[in-house]
Amino acid sequence: MTYSALFAVLTTLGACSTERTADAGPYAGLSDAVRDWRLALVASSACPAPAPEAGVEGPGAREGCRSFAETCKVEVPLTEAERGAGVQAKALTGLRWEAWDPTSSEFRNASAAAYFTHSGGAWTRTDAPPVNLSTCQPFTEAG
Repeated sequence: MTYSALFAVLTTLGACSTERTADAGPYAGLSDAVRDWRLALVASSACPAPAPEAGVEGPGAREGCRSFAETCKVEVPLTEAERGAGVQAKALTGLRWEAWDPTSSEFRNASAAAYFTHSGGAWTRTDAPPVNLSTCQPFTEAG
């Protein structure tokens, strides 16, 4: 995908990146799926709640994570096999947040990426390899 095509996709998908913006077409419901992912992260070991004796106050004090930001979202081209299986759309999304680190007793930067696949009127999420959080492009191994 060329840089200009990637920019066009980012711009198009950026219009549906806010939680209150209504998604349209094959991307209907994607914002809700990303929000559900964030909630799943908060409930997971990715967000260890600080112990009461740590005396943490403010945002994230109870949950163990704070300052979530959707950093990138790009359309992923569908393969013929995916189209044949009824997949209607696919996107790659990156999130950044601060997670409590019990070892250092402070919040540290954390991030993750996920593929979202729309099929049968529902979105499913699968983990993605680490990506550049500005472009959503996967990191390549130095060869």
